[in-house]
Amino acid sequence: MSDDEDIQKPKTLVKPTYGAKKKNKTKDLVFYTNFEEVLQKINPFGAYQIFCFIVILYASIEWAGNSTFMFVLGSFEPDWNCTLSNNQTERLNAPTNNASCAYIKKNCVTLEPIRDKLEFFSLVAQFQLICDNANVPEYIEVIMAGCSLVGSIFGGHMGDHYGRQTIFFTGQLLIIITSMMSTAAQNWQAFAAIQGVNCFLYGVIEVTSLTMMMEYTSNKFRVIMANAFQLPIAYMTIALIAYLTKGWQNYFVFLNLVSSPLAIGFMLFLESPRWLIARNRLNEACDVLNDIAHQRWNNTKVRFTNNDISAIHKQEKQGFYWFIHLFSTKRLAKQSFLQILSVLTYAMVSNTYLYTASGLHDSAIMFTFLDGVFRLVVPIIIVVFDIFVPQFGRKIQFLGSLVIEGIIFGVIIGLVASGTCTYDSKPITIMIVVATMINDCVFWINIVQITTQRYPTVIRCIAFGTLHSIRHIGAIIGYLILQPLLTSGWPTGAFVVPEAMIVLTIIAGYCFQPETKGKALMDQMIEANYGRLENELPRALIRLAAGHKVAQMEVRKQHRQDLEQAKAAERAGETIDSPWVFKGPEKQE
Repeated sequence: MSDDEDIQKPKTLVKPTYGAKKKNKTKDLVFYTNFEEVLQKINPFGAYQIFCFIVILYASIEWAGNSTFMFVLGSFEPDWNCTLSNNQTERLNAPTNNASCAYIKKNCVTLEPIRDKLEFFSLVAQFQLICDNANVPEYIEVIMAGCSLVGSIFGGHMGDHYGRQTIFFTGQLLIIITSMMSTAAQNWQAFAAIQGVNCFLYGVIEVTSLTMMMEYTSNKFRVIMANAFQLPIAYMTIALIAYLTKGWQNYFVFLNLVSSPLAIGFMLFLESPRWLIARNRLNEACDVLNDIAHQRWNNTKVRFTNNDISAIHKQEKQGFYWFIHLFSTKRLAKQSFLQILSVLTYAMVSNTYLYTASGLHDSAIMFTFLDGVFRLVVPIIIVVFDIFVPQFGRKIQFLGSLVIEGIIFGVIIGLVASGTCTYDSKPITIMIVVATMINDCVFWINIVQITTQRYPTVIRCIAFGTLHSIRHIGAIIGYLILQPLLTSGWPTGAFVVPEAMIVLTIIAGYCFQPETKGKALMDQMIEANYGRLENELPRALIRLAAGHKVAQMEVRKQHRQDLEQAKAAERAGETIDSPWVFKGPEKQE
């Protein structure tokens, strides 16, 4: 070949290729030994978790607008027009007392609320819940608390047996319907009955949604999800709705108009994959995990199969769990008694706020708005410290919040007992507000996080349902004990009871509450007895055992398929060479 021909011959250049390598057709075998590893793969605080946080924060407007309506807005008393027997009218200023009630009974032919320049026309004004009916608002509150109590217990058991997401859409839709129905109530009995059904549904959804939110994310971000159930935005929005509507019927109409998109939001909620794995429903768990990891949500592009997560599930008898299982072991019983004591203490402090701080502002709407404003700052501080300060543990938060509350109540007891201040004076009210904000925004969030960590997944919803029911029992106890003490000759007793509960809880928490920050959640009852397996054995050994388990499962699956094929061929009369086909002496040649 000549030099010219060699020069003219086209040269083939091999260019280096950059970018993604050719993907293997077979999926690499991955073993997950606990659910925390799965959460890291799907992103424990991605777009899906943020969406759920926003929806729950939005839902709290509807929930709080119904469940707390009678505490302030529904119980607001207007001034009254008394029509005398000579057709003259006389104005009676609120609040009515024994003297004004005696005058009304003796002289008033008719009694009408004065609506001119009235900031909010309440249920008290509509049905004249004063004098002989003055206790009716408290009766309605007790009915609503009792229905929420039953709903919490029912929701806890249903959530652990049938799933956390089962009633979300229908439950929220029924809450909106019953809330709208209350506007047609012709008397307070009808209103109480309708709101009782509403609070029952609220108790179910609150428990199941709280449990699911805690299981969606990892230990680091769980404090954020717990704060979705705080009510600062809800109270400020409720106050705005009340200010614009001016009356309780229009208030409920616009409350539900604002909240109606929630029905669509709850349709997008997915079942807790942690609960599905604990109940050995691996196919459904993989579907949920792959949906969360999909590009429409967290966009992590990871794919899960049954084999990937099979090592997480521990084989144990799956029965119907109920309340008694919270005390089935010594460890769980000790924690349950401590949690019940803590929630009762929380309820006593909150009740003191409701019965004493309502006089902080003459306007019911402004009081509701300020209640929301007071709750804004503390949760943000707690979230920052919890995430960025590892030493800021659960036990420190638990004891620290109680110590501050105890000091505040001690000062209040001293001031009221000495006669320096009355129980409804501004200095006492301010201290009560500070104590209550710590109680709601620190102590309650801490109770939620401890409950999440100390109870296994299969009974976690029951645990939350029980604690919420205890909280509602505390509200009823507050009505029966704290309010009568405030109006008795010993108002100091209304502060002594919470103080005694605080001191008792501090002692019990110091002695029995372990540090739970950073610890993995338990999933099944066997872990409740012995603790998380990875805490007992080295991680490498656990991973080796998990890999062996999955490999054994794959080998058995392949052997079963070979056996089925060989038997099918033998029945068809085909001669095949397979170790699964029996060969007689004549076939051994």
